[in-house]
Amino acid sequence: MNKRRLNYLLVILFLSFALHAQEETILFGQQKAINNLSSDAGLSNNNLDSYLKKRYNRPLYQLTQSEGVEIIKGFQDGTISKNSVLEYINPPRQVVENTQSTSQQGSAQSKDLIAASVLEVGMKKRFHFKDGSISEGEITGVNDNLVTLLTESGEFKIPKDEFLAETAEITNKKGEKFVGHVLKETNEEFSIRTQYGDAVIHKRNIDKMSRYHGGIRDPQTEMTKRFYIGEANLLSVFLDPTANLLAPNTFYISGMSLGYGLTDRFQLTTKYASNFNGDLNLYPRLRFRHKKSADKESSMSVGLGFHRSYPVKSTIGKYAHAIKVDGKSDTTINLVNLEIEDVMKDPNIEENPVYVEAYLVYTSHRTNPTGRGKVGWTVGGKVSNAFQDNIQGYLKSGYTFDDENYKIPYRLWASLDYDLRKDLKFVASTWIDNGYRSMDAGDAFQDYTGSDGSTPLSIDSIKGKKSMFDFDFGLLYAPTDNFRIGVHFQQPFLDFYWEFFEF
Repeated sequence: MNKRRLNYLLVILFLSFALHAQEETILFGQQKAINNLSSDAGLSNNNLDSYLKKRYNRPLYQLTQSEGVEIIKGFQDGTISKNSVLEYINPPRQVVENTQSTSQQGSAQSKDLIAASVLEVGMKKRFHFKDGSISEGEITGVNDNLVTLLTESGEFKIPKDEFLAETAEITNKKGEKFVGHVLKETNEEFSIRTQYGDAVIHKRNIDKMSRYHGGIRDPQTEMTKRFYIGEANLLSVFLDPTANLLAPNTFYISGMSLGYGLTDRFQLTTKYASNFNGDLNLYPRLRFRHKKSADKESSMSVGLGFHRSYPVKSTIGKYAHAIKVDGKSDTTINLVNLEIEDVMKDPNIEENPVYVEAYLVYTSHRTNPTGRGKVGWTVGGKVSNAFQDNIQGYLKSGYTFDDENYKIPYRLWASLDYDLRKDLKFVASTWIDNGYRSMDAGDAFQDYTGSDGSTPLSIDSIKGKKSMFDFDFGLLYAPTDNFRIGVHFQQPFLDFYWEFFEF
């Protein structure tokens, strides 16, 4: 394929991605808001799904942005409620004629709800109010008849009698039963004020639990082990992409790349170090399949990578183990002490070729059988045109590229991510890659910084030991919702990822 035809192909592929991205499908943030509002209204996932399919003939993730706005406003102004949804799904045989009487009955019933008798500074949990609203936050002040509640949305002054009493009956695995007011709830524990004192119950020790708001039993919050699932949406596991995408209007930066989510189906990323070295590049990713239910989510995405001027020395560095020295077939030992300048005729060549890679990846997540967090797995495959040019032409005399056994550059991988807690994930990956070599920490550091003559902030060193099949594992820690760091046992050993919401 000549360069002109390749450039035409790149333009066509990029335009195809852009056209898909312009579809105004519902935003990820809208989907999340609708699910939260529906849950707060007491609706199950099946109720919501049936309602949307009957009203719009489509599930939530296929709605438009304007339809998402319409539903959110409906929940907020009360036109969409639990009763209206259930009646819409299963219309009653007889329609109640006197709606005003029904409204008055509902108002009278709300007055009968029990107000909270225990409101103290330091109480931190989800608070329910007489008007049906719900806020999660911490009480920072109690003065006269006003309570100061600090939430992510701001600080509010709320009258005491607007708070509903929250009580719970908890039985632990030993058979002990605790009855009282809920003072605090964290990721791991409940704090309850009983008649005989305050008790702290670890969630993993709970056998069964019932919760009441305003004296009314709330089946939606009868969670024996509530686990706050981490918001970390992994775009990659180590160096391998997943089918997940950035949320729309979200920007991120990591140790090797940065990117932006345009819609909930399309994102663009780039390797910024290569851009600064004259190799402008883009990595579009399109999610063309997405299914989500109450306890499972799956996605399939296709991705491309375009490099305007991919350094030949990066290709030679990555596939150095495919270079024969003096006709020998196994050159791993011979290349250990070599630099890229020892192998290439001109390491500073300026006429670098266009590079294209393509991959297909599938990712699935489901609720952990224990009820705490999620477990996910990913499989994918990638090919590139790294061997389109005659690599032999760039090598010095005495070095021969093994093009007989290295005809197609490829990588196949499978990865796992497991929520240990809200801010901690266990991740693991295994792969088959004819261009992979394992390196020790010293060589990996030189490779990343570019002090060995390779491209900085990338993994393309001539060093290392050939390892066509390998695996890796490690931990990802998120000190905040939008920043995480990772530690694992293969290059580059350390990762970081910083996300800017609604950039």
